[in-house]
Amino acid sequence: MNPHPTRFRLGIRAKLLGTILLLTLVPMGFLGWQAFNEQKRVIGEEVTRSHQELSNLLAHGIHENLEATRRLMTAITDLDVIKGLDPVVAKDFLESLLKNYPIFKLIYLVDSNRKIMVSTDPNVTLPPDWSFTNAVKRSYQGSLSDVDKTPEGNPYMTLESIIKSPEKGVIGVLVAEVDLLYIRDLLKNALKRSKSQGLVLDETGAIIAQSSDEVKTFHISGAEIVENDVTGVRDIAGEQYLITAVSLKKFDFYLAPNWTIVLQIPERQAFQAAFELRQRVLSLLIATTMVSLVLAILMANSFIGPLLNLIAGARHIGAGDFTREIQVTSHDEIGELTATFEEMRTNLRTTRADLDHRINELDILYKVGKDISSILDFTQLQNSILEKVVKVVRAEKGSLMLLDEAEKSLSIGVAFGLSEEITREARVGLGEPVAGYVMESQRPLFVEDVERDHEFLAIKKNNIMRGTLMSVPLQAKDKMLGVLNVSRGDPNTFTDKDFHLFQSLATQASIAIENARLYRYAVTDEMTRLYNHRYFQQRLDEELQRADRYDSKVSLILLDVDHFKKFNDTYGHQEGDRVLKTVARLLEKSVREVDIPARYGGEEFIVICPEKDAEGSMVPAQRIRTAIEGFDFRIGGARVPITVSLGVSCYPEQARNKFDLILFADTALYTSKESGRNRATLYDPAMRIEEVLAKKAAKKKEKDGH
Repeated sequence: MNPHPTRFRLGIRAKLLGTILLLTLVPMGFLGWQAFNEQKRVIGEEVTRSHQELSNLLAHGIHENLEATRRLMTAITDLDVIKGLDPVVAKDFLESLLKNYPIFKLIYLVDSNRKIMVSTDPNVTLPPDWSFTNAVKRSYQGSLSDVDKTPEGNPYMTLESIIKSPEKGVIGVLVAEVDLLYIRDLLKNALKRSKSQGLVLDETGAIIAQSSDEVKTFHISGAEIVENDVTGVRDIAGEQYLITAVSLKKFDFYLAPNWTIVLQIPERQAFQAAFELRQRVLSLLIATTMVSLVLAILMANSFIGPLLNLIAGARHIGAGDFTREIQVTSHDEIGELTATFEEMRTNLRTTRADLDHRINELDILYKVGKDISSILDFTQLQNSILEKVVKVVRAEKGSLMLLDEAEKSLSIGVAFGLSEEITREARVGLGEPVAGYVMESQRPLFVEDVERDHEFLAIKKNNIMRGTLMSVPLQAKDKMLGVLNVSRGDPNTFTDKDFHLFQSLATQASIAIENARLYRYAVTDEMTRLYNHRYFQQRLDEELQRADRYDSKVSLILLDVDHFKKFNDTYGHQEGDRVLKTVARLLEKSVREVDIPARYGGEEFIVICPEKDAEGSMVPAQRIRTAIEGFDFRIGGARVPITVSLGVSCYPEQARNKFDLILFADTALYTSKESGRNRATLYDPAMRIEEVLAKKAAKKKEKDGH
C-alpha cells in the first residue's frame, strides 16, 4: 500500500486542466455508478443465496422435527401398553408421555368404533367429519392435517397413527395434536444475527410461524412454488423487499407438508452500504469540480485506482470467491469504503463457512441416521454405528460399550483399533475410569490432551497413554444404554466441532440402539433371551428360500436337556429356570455369529446353521454338548451335572422340505436319548421316524387329557 500520492510536473497541470477534470469526473462518475450497481447486484445475489441456504437449513429442521414426531407416534403404537387398549394403563402412559414430550398438546386413543377410550383432555371430542377409514388411510400415507390455531393464536396440527394387532388387524388410532411453536423458535434462532425476517406459511398461504409479530408479507400459496423458488423484489405494505420463498416439497423429503419458507429483508436495509457508496461518490464528484488541476491529477491517481480495486474485489465476491483479499490502497473515503467492503467480504466468508459446516453436519447426520435407522439386527447395528462414527470423526480407535444392568458394568460390544483380547475381556464397573465414570455421571467427556488435563488425570491416575479422546453416554428416553468412545494418538487433534458432531451422532446411535433393543425383545424368549419359536420359524423359512436360490445348504441342531423333569422335581422350578438360562448362554457362545439359536419350547433348543452341511454341523453340535457337560453348575455348593442330547439334520442333503427337516432332527435327537443321552446324533434314513411320531402323539394326548 502506497500512502503517498503520485507527484506530477507543473507543465502537465496546464495541459490537463480541462481534460483531467473531464477524464476524472466522467470515469469517476461512471465507475461510482458501476460500483453502486455492482454492489447492489452482489448484495442481492448474496442475500438470495444466503436466504436459500438458510431456507434449506430451516427446511431440514422443520421436517426432522415432524418426521421424528411421526416416528415417535409409530413407535408408541407398537407398544403393548397401547395395543392392549386398557384405558387405565394407557391413560397413565399418555399423561406421562405428555409430560416428557412438550411437543404434544393433546393425545387421545380412538377404538375401532370411533369412541375416544383415553384422552389427556377429558373435554376433547372427535370432529363431526372424523372418519376411522380416513384416519387409517392418513396413517398409512403419513398425511398431515391442516394447521389450526388455539384461541391464543398458537399453531398446531393433528397426527394420527393406527394401532394394529397381529390377530385383529387395525384396532384403533392414536391421535395427537402437535405444537408447532418450535418452528417459530427455529426462525428466531436462525435469524437472531440477521436483519432478515422469516415466515413459514401453510399451503393456503396462512402464517404458521414468523420471526416477530411485526413481520408482514405478500400472499403466496404452496402450490405456486412447488417446482421453483420465488426470488426477487416484492412490494409489501408499500415498501420494497428482497424476498426468497422456498417450498418444503422441493427437497424430496419423505411425506413433507406443502409449506412455504419465506425470508425477506427491506431493500433499504439490504442495500444500505450501496446507498452510502452512491452518496459518497456524488459528494466526491461535486468536490472534484471545485478543486484545482493539482487536486484533479491527484484524484485521478488516488480515486480511480482504489475504485477499480474495489470493483475487482466485488466481482470476485459476486462470483462466489471470498478468498481474495481486497487491499486498501488509499486513506480517503474510497479507502474507508474498501475497508468496509473487505470487512463485509470477511464476514460473508465466515458466514458461508459456518453455513457450509452446518449443512455438512446436517447432511452427515441425515445420512448416518438413514443408514442405521433401518438396521434392527443388534450386532450388525453396533458394527455399523462404530464404523460410521470412526469414519466421520476420523478416529484411530473406538469402542461401543453396552451396560449390563444386572452386573452394573460395561462391556465392549464392538471395537475398532483395539486388540481382540481387550475387546473380549474388558469390563468396566460404574464409576471406574473412563467409560464407567462417563456412564455414572451421565456427562460427555472431551479431553484435548490426556497428559495435561487435570480433570482427566483426577479420574484416571495410571496407565495414561498420549493422545486425545471423546466419550459420550448413550441414553434414550432416560434409559442408559452404554458409552461411545473414540480417540487419537496425537493430542489436540479433535476440535469442538468434532465433539459437537460426535454428540449428535451418539444421540442418533442411542435411538437406533433402543429401537433395535425393543425389536430384539419382541423376537426373543423372555427367560433365555434367545430367539423365540415364532422368529425361528420365520428365519428358517427365509434360510430355506435362500438355500434354494443359491444352491446351498441349511442344517438344524435340535437339543433337549436330559432328565429335566426329574431335575425340576428334585430341585424346583427356579433352579430349572437357571439351568435353561445357563444352557442358553453356553449355546450362544458355542455357535457362529451367523447361526441362529432359539428356544424351541420347554427344555428344547434349536440352532439354524446356514451354509452348513450335515457333517459340518456335527462340529458345533459336539462343541455345544461338551461345553454344557463341562460347565460347573452348582446348587447349595455342590456340583450338579447338566447334559444335553442333540439331533442334527440337513436340507436338502437329507430333508426336502421344512417339515421333514425338523422331523429328522427330532428323530436324531430321539435316537440320542434312546442311545444313552449326552450325545449328538446325525440323522440317518434307517432311523425309526414312526416311533418319534407315535411318541409325540402320545405326549400330546397325555397333555390334552390333563
